[in-house]
Amino acid sequence: MAAMGGDERQRMEAPAGDKFPEGLRVLAVDDDSVCLKVLEDVLRRCKYNPTTVTDAKTALKMLRAGKAEFDMVITDVHMPGMDGFKLLELIHLEMDLPVISTLTAQLKVFFFNFNMP
Repeated sequence: MAAMGGDERQRMEAPAGDKFPEGLRVLAVDDDSVCLKVLEDVLRRCKYNPTTVTDAKTALKMLRAGKAEFDMVITDVHMPGMDGFKLLELIHLEMDLPVISTLTAQLKVFFFNFNMP
């Protein structure tokens, strides 16, 4: 991959007025620890304050206990137990928080052993 020159890098950066607000408190929910870690790292690079949990029930308990502690929720859709759709529904009914739903697909690799004569 070729390195970008200064002009290319400047074109890719957003103008100062188009930046996201810093310091948002984000509750990130995903049962996949790798996806959750990547999301946490991205949020920190955006200068957000992420809190991570691995299941929707824990997320809902945290939200109910301190509704004012979070500015938004990012949740995976497919999780064991309570899924992201149910979490989204309950957040919508009980509190006024923006929610971003994500869908991560697990890569499944199958190995076949062919015994050739």
